Amino acid sequence: MSLLTIIRGATIYSPEYLGKKDILVGGRQILAIEDHIEFHGVLPDMEEVDATDLLLFPGLIDQHVHMAGGGGEGGFHYRTPEISLSHITSAGVTTLVGVLGTDCVTRSTQELLAKANALEFEGVSTYIYSGAYQVPTRTITGTPRGDLVMIEKVIGVGEIAISDSRSSHPSEKQLAELASEARVGGLLAGKAGVVHIHVGDDDTKLQIIFNVLKQTELPRSVFVPTHLNRNPDLLKEAVQYGKEGGYVDVTSGIRPDKHDHISVKPSKAVRILLDKGVKPGLITMSSDSNGSSPIFDDQGKLVAMGIGSIATLWQETRDMIIQEEIPIEKAIGIITKHVARILKLGHKGRIRQGLDADLFLTNDTYDIIHVFAKGKQVVKDGEPIAFGTFEGVTGVPGSPDAKKTAQHGKHAPGRTMIDSDEDDPDDFPDADERRRNSMRHTCC
Repeated sequence: MSLLTIIRGATIYSPEYLGKKDILVGGRQILAIEDHIEFHGVLPDMEEVDATDLLLFPGLIDQHVHMAGGGGEGGFHYRTPEISLSHITSAGVTTLVGVLGTDCVTRSTQELLAKANALEFEGVSTYIYSGAYQVPTRTITGTPRGDLVMIEKVIGVGEIAISDSRSSHPSEKQLAELASEARVGGLLAGKAGVVHIHVGDDDTKLQIIFNVLKQTELPRSVFVPTHLNRNPDLLKEAVQYGKEGGYVDVTSGIRPDKHDHISVKPSKAVRILLDKGVKPGLITMSSDSNGSSPIFDDQGKLVAMGIGSIATLWQETRDMIIQEEIPIEKAIGIITKHVARILKLGHKGRIRQGLDADLFLTNDTYDIIHVFAKGKQVVKDGEPIAFGTFEGVTGVPGSPDAKKTAQHGKHAPGRTMIDSDEDDPDDFPDADERRRNSMRHTCC
């Protein structure tokens, strides 16, 4: 690995337009940004990247990722898998925040923290929210405030569910107390101390947040409600909340499909928020990656199950630029600079000397070509070149690629195998069934 990397001639969006520049990366930082960088004398090993025809953006920040998996609605076999390094980087994401969801019994904040530490070691930047859907919520030290103060990676509390049949239906008093815990913990630790709020389909929408803000001195900045493009009525209330100065987070993984005829396409939702007068700095977007997406009928029966994809974050940003004609600087800010500011990640979200070298380059049709995370190239020519510990390890039973070398019906001595039950095929849906059912509606 070269000590220095110079990216030459890229058209840079910081996310503000900087024009064509050379950018020098050393270690994990951006060392210089100049019209043309030249060197004299003896230099350490240096790699050059020709970016003459490429666009350069800050690495994406995804503030809502079920990095250790989630789900479970429908049974244990619907617990979603952990996310892998190459899936993250291939999507242009270089910083992510982990969340739990519905299941805080077989999943834990400790498990989430461990996964965040693993991904950090493998090459991306990670943080987590302490807690899950329920109030009182799940913590490591015993209190949300304690987690924020004592655990470096904890930057807030969440995702706390409201307006959802799967929530614990917290009272206004309970939500206010939790928000106070998060705010004070954030103040003591110098962190964001936000409460990341999952908003469901119930008719109450954001009402509990409006009520808490009226009854207390808590600032709006303590709440970050998400999934606000779930349906048009919720988006309409999000417009009101945003115009009053509240943060509004759109979910890129919530999109209309054959099962979902009511959600608002994420790129369109951002366009609506902007057109209705919500300031761009209050708007963010996250993916809900690796969260389960159960679809229930009117009787509450599970009819389909999907899983969120981190790739939707950049897909919907492209659609903001191309389909909704949102200026590039404004669209990129929604998934970089604004998220970094809200979460107090001062070294992230922009291209500037001295900040982390989290960068990605695209062609003029916005296809991802190269990605750098903490100064290290992790995607080259559109393909990942850095992988998680167990990615591509064919010799380890149970690893993601073990099936490439395994023979059907044969396995390591002493390892039991479980086959699907033909009398109850729902226990182990086959690949075609999983693909058919991989549509999301409500997320967790």
